[in-house]
Amino acid sequence: MSEGWDESLPRVVGLLRAGLPAAEAWRRAGVVLPTPPVDGLDRAVVAAAGLAERTGAPLAAMLLAIARAAADQRESEALRRAALAGPRLSARVLAWLPLAGIGMGALVDPRTLGVLGATPLGWALLALGAVLTWAGRAWTRRIVRRAEEVGGEHDAVVAAAALVGAALGAGGPVGDALRAVAEALGEPGLGEVALALPGGGGRPPPRGSRWEPVARAVVPAVAAGASPVPSLAAAAETAARRSRTEAAIAAGELGVRIALPLTLCLLPAFVVVGLLPLLVAVVGGTLGGVVGGGGR
Repeated sequence: MSEGWDESLPRVVGLLRAGLPAAEAWRRAGVVLPTPPVDGLDRAVVAAAGLAERTGAPLAAMLLAIARAAADQRESEALRRAALAGPRLSARVLAWLPLAGIGMGALVDPRTLGVLGATPLGWALLALGAVLTWAGRAWTRRIVRRAEEVGGEHDAVVAAAALVGAALGAGGPVGDALRAVAEALGEPGLGEVALALPGGGGRPPPRGSRWEPVARAVVPAVAAGASPVPSLAAAAETAARRSRTEAAIAAGELGVRIALPLTLCLLPAFVVVGLLPLLVAVVGGTLGGVVGGGGR
């Protein structure tokens, strides 16, 4: 398993707190900034380095916040993989069901292969079975892929809340911190949260939108004259917990959802390429034997 940000960033933080310049700390820790960033936390690391250089925000605090977010993400992904392991294995096994049908038919009566390979009816059955198998496998892969992606949409909230909270350690205005993090992450929707602050003239993000948790953490605290940092930390923890919960629910539902391609595609394919050719071979052999016996 490759080293994650939760393992590498604490080394950089230790060197920064020892008084090393940022460039030297990155080099001595053996950590290279990703170019281009691959996912949300990669962008968060690059954004933290840029924010520290442009605004003077404490790089160590931001990297430590990202490391905690990376640890939460790793735990969430591990739980998601564990929960999906059983349904994913079942889906892979079921995808081979039509081939198992052909093998079963050949074991029961070897003439089944002759029906499939040497008769127009067999060719039609093979074509239909191939179409059903392809549809079942594609449907199953799509269901599994969607289940694997559930919960990932909360990672951006975790990273943004951690960065904004750490950036506020520089003592700048909340609106400036929101706009700077939004620009660094390439998330204009986060910058719109600054317009919802008192005096900003805007409205909070609609309920259910991605940045609603950040707005609910920041706007009431600023309106009350309090620091939004504790609320942002709580929002990040809630988003990480919600990611794990939704992933577990999706894994539980997956076991039920894969029954649809099994019932509508893979089982019919099993019947088409396994049972029907076997039936044709047996009935054809029986009728041939009867006709042959009557002619003697």
